Amino acid sequence: MRRRTFVGALGAAAGIGLLARRARAAFGAFVAGTEPLQLADGVRAKRILEVFLYGGLSPWETLYFVRGYGRPDDPRYPNTQFYAFAADNLAMAQACGGADAARAVGSDALGATVELGPFAWRLWERPDVVARMRLVVQRHALEPHEAAVPQALTGVPLGHATAAGLGTHVAAARLAAGDSSRASPHSYLLATGGASSDNIAAAVLPGAHPSEARPLSIKTDDATGFTRLLARPAVGDARTQHDALVQAYIDQYRSRLVWPGRGPVRSLRTDDMAAAFATTTRVDAIAGVMPADLFAPRYAGACGHPVRRDIPLTALAAAARLLAHPTEPASYVCVSDVGLYEASGGGGYDTHTDNARDTATNFDNMLASLLAVIAAPGERDPAKLSLDDTLIILNTEFGRTPAAQGDSGRNHHPYGYVTAFLGGPVRAGVAGAIGPDGLATSFATPAANRIAALLALGIWPFAPEAFSRDDAGAPSELDAAAAAMTAFLGRTA
Repeated sequence: MRRRTFVGALGAAAGIGLLARRARAAFGAFVAGTEPLQLADGVRAKRILEVFLYGGLSPWETLYFVRGYGRPDDPRYPNTQFYAFAADNLAMAQACGGADAARAVGSDALGATVELGPFAWRLWERPDVVARMRLVVQRHALEPHEAAVPQALTGVPLGHATAAGLGTHVAAARLAAGDSSRASPHSYLLATGGASSDNIAAAVLPGAHPSEARPLSIKTDDATGFTRLLARPAVGDARTQHDALVQAYIDQYRSRLVWPGRGPVRSLRTDDMAAAFATTTRVDAIAGVMPADLFAPRYAGACGHPVRRDIPLTALAAAARLLAHPTEPASYVCVSDVGLYEASGGGGYDTHTDNARDTATNFDNMLASLLAVIAAPGERDPAKLSLDDTLIILNTEFGRTPAAQGDSGRNHHPYGYVTAFLGGPVRAGVAGAIGPDGLATSFATPAANRIAALLALGIWPFAPEAFSRDDAGAPSELDAAAAAMTAFLGRTA
C-alpha cells in the first residue's frame, strides 16, 4: 500500500472512531440490543445504601454457617469455620441475645444448607428483610487490605486507570441524564478511620468520569464540624467577592493551558480544582439537605459492651435521611462500618485476635442500627428506607480464615467470603458455594458485584468510563450483565 493511501486510511479510521465516540449514548444509558436486561419501572431500585464492613467480615458466624462443616469429628477439617471457636461463639451469641437463632436461608451450589449464624440473629426478627436478601459467595486473591479494599469498592484492581467508586458511577449517570437543576450531591461516602491507610477513599475515586461525579466524602466522627463549615465562616459577608476572585484566578490559569492554534490542554488536576471550587459555591444547596443535627452524636452498647459514642449508628441514621430526603434524595450513600469499637487489627472486623467478641459485638451493633432505618411492612415513616425501592449492600474486602489464627483470631481470607444484597429487585437465595475446606468453589467477583448494583439502578455499566467484558471475564457485555444479575439479583430482567 502506498504511504499516502495508508495515512489516508488511518485518518478515515480516526474520523470514524471520533464519530462513534460522539454518537455514543450518555453514560449509563442502555444501548440497542440490551433491552432484555433492562429492569422495569417499579422493579429496579431508586437508591443504594452500601454498608462497607471494614476489616473483612468473618462469614462463619454471621452470613454463611454450614452446620456440618468443620465439626471437631470432621476427618479432614476438624475445628474449623464456626467450630474453630464454638464455645466462644455460643457465649457471645448468648451475650448478644441470639444463641439459638441460626436458621436456614437456602442451599448453595454444592447443595449444602446455608444458615445465618448466631451473630446475625437480629435478621430473624425481621423476616421481611430476610425474604428480600441474597447471599453471594465471592472470591479474589488479594490478601492485604490496601489492595483488597479498593478492589471491593471499585470492582477493579488498585491502580486501574478507570477505577471509580460505585457512587461515582451512579452520580455520573444521574448527571448524564440531564438533572442539571440539582445542586446537592447525588452520592456520599460517610467514613472514619483508615480512610487513607487502607484505601477506603477508593469509594470516591473519579476514574475517567468528570470531577463533578465524585461523591462527597465526610468524616463521620467530625461531621458536626463539617456542617458548621457549610456556612463558610472564613469568608463571611465577603463570599461574593471571594468567589469572583477565585473564579477569575481559575479562568486566568485555564487561559494559559492552551496550545497555540490547537486548543486547550487536558489537565485533570485543574478540572478537579474547578469542580471543588464549584462545590464550595453550592454550599447553600448542600446545607439544605444537611441540617445541623444530621450527624448529631448517637450512643449505644451491644453484646454487653458498655454504651459509648456509636459512629456506625450515627452514619447509618444520617445515610437514611440523605437517601429519603423529600426533595433532593441521594442516589447512593456508602457507610464505612468501623464498629462500635475498633477490632484488634483495625476497622470493625479485622479480627486477628478476639474474633468472637469483636465480630459479635460490631456486627450486632451494625444490624441493630441498619434495621432501625428500614421500614417494616405497613410502616409509612417517610424518614425510613423502603426495601421496595432501596437496594442495600453489605460489602466487605474479604473474609476470615476458616482455621484459627493463634488462640482467638482469624487471618485474611479472600478465597471464599460472602456479601449480601437486600431489597430492590433482589430475589432471595444463595449464589455460589464455599466448600468444607473454606475455599469458594463457585463464586462471583468484585467486578460483578459493582456491575449488578448499577444494573439494579437501571444504569448500563459497560462504557470506557466504567467496566468492560474483560473486567467481568465474560465473552460479551450481555453475558457479563446477565451473569452479574443472576448472581447478585437472582434474575436477568
